[in-house]
Amino acid sequence: MTLISHNLTGKIDKKTVALLSEIDAIAQNLKLAFFIVGATARDILLQHAHGIHTTRATLDVDIGVFVSDWEQFQTLKDTLVHTGKFSPTRQTQRLRYDDELLLDIIPFGGVAKEDHSIAWPPEYDTKLSVAGFQECYQHAASLLVRAAPDLAVKVVSLAGLAILKLVSWDDNIERRGKDAADLIFIMKNYIAAGNMDRFFEEADILKEEASDYDRSSARFLGREIARMVGKATKAKLAGILEREAASSQGHKIAMDVLRQDAFQKESYEQVVEYFNALLRGLLD
Repeated sequence: MTLISHNLTGKIDKKTVALLSEIDAIAQNLKLAFFIVGATARDILLQHAHGIHTTRATLDVDIGVFVSDWEQFQTLKDTLVHTGKFSPTRQTQRLRYDDELLLDIIPFGGVAKEDHSIAWPPEYDTKLSVAGFQECYQHAASLLVRAAPDLAVKVVSLAGLAILKLVSWDDNIERRGKDAADLIFIMKNYIAAGNMDRFFEEADILKEEASDYDRSSARFLGREIARMVGKATKAKLAGILEREAASSQGHKIAMDVLRQDAFQKESYEQVVEYFNALLRGLLD
């Protein structure tokens, strides 16, 4: 029996639920495991599950799919297209659903190289890091998004989403602004997103962070991430944060945050401290 973390029936728009239903049916038939990642996961976890309004809307759905090889990935794409409800786009990983929603399919598992990257066939000239995907899937939450008939889907946890956002920021310069904004929003709201009781079990954080709840939230998130990931992923995440903290050219993630309208009232020094608190938690 699947343990449901949240009942979100009636809270997610019908078109997104219909898209997820199609994917779920085909994935089960092909015996493929998938989970929701990206901005849709952000909205589900923060806005729908905890009533925390997110900073921007999204019209796309991102999923991570565990595949053993590229043939399985292509079979999934072909099967979705053959339903007549999905159509191909110019991007290998992207399909369009019902001429409106975009679906990005990110494969991980057997297609990943030793450096935890994938390269899209046939040219293999576009690379993407899938570091952390395996660990994030293992800690994904199961959410009920439709009743009668029931539809439960796996969604990356909020700590897992922070992992993927930090990796994506480091990997893809075109997404850096969005990733940085999402990451700091998760950091500042992590305690409020259903984690208050567990946070107060670790009473040292608030004292050591001088009763600053935003920094404390970021540090607690760092500890949560450290409990989820293996040594290689932890080293990668810590390496990104340490590099930026030590950069003579400034903390690039903090600067990307401040370029977003929603965070322009924050000071550079404050934002840097949030990321330093995240690093402290990761290394605690």
